[in-house]
Amino acid sequence: MSEIIEQPTKEAEYIAPPAAQLGTIHISNDVVSKIVGMAAQTTPGVSSMSVGLTEGLAKSISGKSLQKGIDVSIENDEASIQLRINVHYGLNMQEVCQNLQHNVQQAVEQLAGVIVKEVRVQVVGVAMPENV
Repeated sequence: MSEIIEQPTKEAEYIAPPAAQLGTIHISNDVVSKIVGMAAQTTPGVSSMSVGLTEGLAKSISGKSLQKGIDVSIENDEASIQLRINVHYGLNMQEVCQNLQHNVQQAVEQLAGVIVKEVRVQVVGVAMPENV
């Protein structure tokens, strides 16, 4: 008599094709700048973004006010981001900047899928309370 040995069955696995086979994806610097701007707005202690006079005029005319004070450079799918900010008076600037760096990195990597190589923050002003 012969025995029948049951073999465990394997379910077919879906293997996603590599992205390169589907085409390329390009996320513009403007999109990354908007993501950075939103992350900066929600970071406690950041009063506002800061720009020079000519950059401020150009961005107000073009409607890119959320992106003022932000420079983004993307090379080899890695982003270098520079921000110029004003910080609320009385707060630890080092802590505010570290939180901002973390928030920007998380937002850009999660929403755009772009690796953040560096986030440079330059504090160019302090927002004083109105009653001082």
